[in-house]
Amino acid sequence: MYLPLVFTNKSATTCTLTGYPGVSLLDSTGAVIGDPATRRGPTRSPVSLPPGGSASSSLHTLNEGMNDTPCRGTAARIRVYPPDSFDAMNVSARSFRACGGVFEVETMQSGTGG
Repeated sequence: MYLPLVFTNKSATTCTLTGYPGVSLLDSTGAVIGDPATRRGPTRSPVSLPPGGSASSSLHTLNEGMNDTPCRGTAARIRVYPPDSFDAMNVSARSFRACGGVFEVETMQSGTGG
């Protein structure tokens, strides 16, 4: 299962994103659920975002029941750190669960497709 993470440049100047965002799952109290997402795949070239431009990454996990490893608790929020940033954003998780021992994040790419 894949969940896209879209980053949009809200500033008046061009910015660049390189590498992977940092991602953790949070429960309804704001407590972290398990370890943060591990990096999946090779790092792509830097993505240049003009004002209003977007880039994306994807979260990857297995569907529940795909193997014998249990799912983590259900996340209420996803904490996302843009690449090379210490400023996190918390976004709705829509009941996302990391299952099968797989919780991975892919490198940034142009566009909104993840």
